[in-house]
Formats: sequence, structure tokens, C-alpha cells
Amino acid sequence: MECRNSKGRRYMNLKHRSMGVILSEINVGYNRYTCPVCSHYWKEDVPFKVKGHMMTLPALNALLFHFMENTAMAVMARLTGISAPTVYRLFYDNIEVPHRTYHLPSVLSIDEFRATSDEGTFAFHITNPITGKTLDIVSDRTMSTLLDYFSRFSHEQKKKVKIVVMDLSEAFNKIIRKIFPNAKQVADKFHYVKVLRQNMTDARVRCMKRMDRKDPLYRVMKKNIHLFDQYHSRLNNEKAWMRGCFRNERTGKLLELANRDLVEMILDREECADFKPAYDLYQEFLDTLHLPQSDYKEALNNWIDKCIDGECKAFSASAKNFRKNWFLAILRSLTYTAYYRRNGITYKTSFNNGFCESQNNKVKLVKRNAFGYKYFINLRKRILLHLGFRYTLNFEETKKG
Repeated sequence: MECRNSKGRRYMNLKHRSMGVILSEINVGYNRYTCPVCSHYWKEDVPFKVKGHMMTLPALNALLFHFMENTAMAVMARLTGISAPTVYRLFYDNIEVPHRTYHLPSVLSIDEFRATSDEGTFAFHITNPITGKTLDIVSDRTMSTLLDYFSRFSHEQKKKVKIVVMDLSEAFNKIIRKIFPNAKQVADKFHYVKVLRQNMTDARVRCMKRMDRKDPLYRVMKKNIHLFDQYHSRLNNEKAWMRGCFRNERTGKLLELANRDLVEMILDREECADFKPAYDLYQEFLDTLHLPQSDYKEALNNWIDKCIDGECKAFSASAKNFRKNWFLAILRSLTYTAYYRRNGITYKTSFNNGFCESQNNKVKLVKRNAFGYKYFINLRKRILLHLGFRYTLNFEETKKG
């Protein structure tokens, strides 16, 4: 004999996704019962309903698919037919990305990105550049936070790290030396070339200040800001086109000038007498990047001596910094050889932060689509979901299924 009394039948509307695409709503009936002994009340279980939400499991699975894509939550609500507050609650309360547990690889690539969350302005991104995998994202870049994070690894694990690829950050340099005793720092090529490129830009601006603003070459230097960053030998010398600000004095016709012609015209001007040595030094540094590995050390030393002892002081501060703090790190970035594996194909190149920087683009896109995250835990969760990391659900029905 059943110890229950029927209390009638009721109906509820559940959000549903038919065939994973079509938005629909189904009307489900359920019975209610009471115990004749203790008067306890309960409802009949609906196996395909998500606990605590008026939706079915197929609708939840469709929403989970959108969580792994780079889609704003308001867009998810429109696509799935679920209200925006419900989407937020599902993500914040019921979806969890567990803490990462992994063995430290022999090569690490580290970088920072602006998170602007409750736990810090900048977050810390850790990747394995050889396999192309993101290892984890830490809430802050400070020494105390990173020491606390890496304290979960044993001393033997930390000793396994042999190379750390990083930017020219003194703070990171001190942190890495303290955490990984056997690691050698490798400076990312993009960052130290970027420093010299900025020195070139400063020299170009100083040259422009001495020129007449009505001068056609002034307009060229202002508009074509990357004209002087390129290799001089690779500047276009064959293809020429009409330049609107350069005319023949006798005929008045537009002149056909190539990029190399413009650079040489600018370097020959008297106002650019100080800019030409800086341009030559920059081109000499670019040429050293293509020398044989055995000549890197001598060529880099000679270039630094010219910057410090020569008449041109455009790169003197950067050259002193390179020699004092980053000489070996820059030398390793030029002499060490790495073999990267991507999609089953092996590439031979130098150690660099290219993969970490490209992953940062994905990270920034996730953050930008949401217009930022107030809480770092939600930012980390959304990024790792987008990168394909495992997650857990806090629903009893899904665990039973």
C-alpha cells in the first residue's frame, strides 16, 4: 500500500531546444503528493528538467555550448530564449572550472594582460610554448601572488623548468629567479625590438620638430610612421606611384616615387642630420638578427658600444639597459633553437612569446565582448571555457544522467 495521497496535478512551461536549434516551450504535467502520516508534501520528479530552473536539459546543453564560444551573455540569452538573469545565475553559481593540477614543463612562457578585476589590475598568463597549451591564469602579477601560486609545486618540479620566455620586465626577472632556481631567462624578440622602435620614433619626432610643417617631407614622416621601421634593403624600390604632395617644378606633374626614394630624400635633408645616424644604427641592429649564431655575441657587443660611445645617443639608454640586465637573455633568444609542434607539424624557430601573445588576443576578445569582468573568478572561468578546458556542473539531474 502506498503511503501517499494525491494532491492533484499541475503543469509548468519549460524552455526547450528542439534538435539543438529550434526554440520552443513545452508544457509538462506533474503530480503532487502528501504523506497521510506526517503530512509531508512533495512533487513528482521530472527527469529532463534542470533543478531550480524552468528549462530542459537540451536547453541547458545548448547554453553550455555558447559558454565555450566567445559570445556575450546577452546574446546567449537571445539565442537560447532564456532570460539574461537566468543565464548569469547558471554561469556564476552552477558552472565551475576546477583548479589546474599539472606538472611543470621544461619551457615556460609568461606574460601579463590587463584584467581590471577585483583581485588586481593585471592578470598573469602561463603557457607551454612547445606544445601550444595554456597552463593557467593567475589573478595578479605581484611577487606575493606568484609565490603563493607556485608554492603548490614541489622543489623538484620547479627545478625541472630550464627556460622561461618573458618580456623585458625587471619584476618578472626577479620573480623567476626566486621561483625557478635552474631556469634561464630568454627575452622575447618582439619586446626588445619594440623598445628600439620606440627610440626610433622619438628620434623621428625630434627631426619633425625642426622641419617646416608645410614641407611635403614633413607630411610623409607624419603619415608613414612605419616607413622607417622596415629593413632598408626590403623597401619597395621597383613599384612607384604618384605622390600627391610632390610635383615637378617645371611641368607641375606629380612625381612617381617609391618608398626607398622617400626615405633617402628624408635622410639627405639638413634637418634630419641627427636622425640619419639613429636610422643607420637601427638598420645595423636589424642586420645582426640574421647573422650566423657564432657571430651574434660579438656583433651585439659592437652595436651596444656604438650606441653608448658614439655621437648618436638615441639608443644609449636602451643599450645600457640591454648590457646591464638583458644581454644574456637577448643572446639566448638569438642562439637557442626551439622546435614547436602545432597540429602535428614541427617548426624550427627561436624561443619566443608568440603563442602567449596570440592567446592573449583570445583572452582580450573574451574580456572585450563582456565589457570587462568585475570578479576575476568569472573572467578566468570564461577564458578557460573558451580555450576548451574541462568544467563541472552543480546539477543533480545532470550528474544522474
